[in-house]
Amino acid sequence: MSLGNDLIPDDEDISYEISVNNKRYQAIYYQLPAELSDTTLLREKLWPIMLEKYMAEDIENPTENLKNELMTMFMEYMIELCSKKSVWFMISDFYGK
Repeated sequence: MSLGNDLIPDDEDISYEISVNNKRYQAIYYQLPAELSDTTLLREKLWPIMLEKYMAEDIENPTENLKNELMTMFMEYMIELCSKKSVWFMISDFYGK
């Protein structure tokens, strides 16, 4: 997954842009961790983290405020997972090639 718009337009002449305008193309992507596609696995991973701060009964019947806090915890966990699986690439001129 990408956090930005890294698409190169179909009508762009990449070879021309690189050789004449010295343009470089680069992008960073993040591999989607298995935990994010498997809700059971995600719950198994997040449950102990949530129990450090909240009671099980509160988590199972959350208030609106607690829902927001749990969503924040989920997003922080997701960002941490994704940041460990980054893929970066660059297309540029290297001695005329």
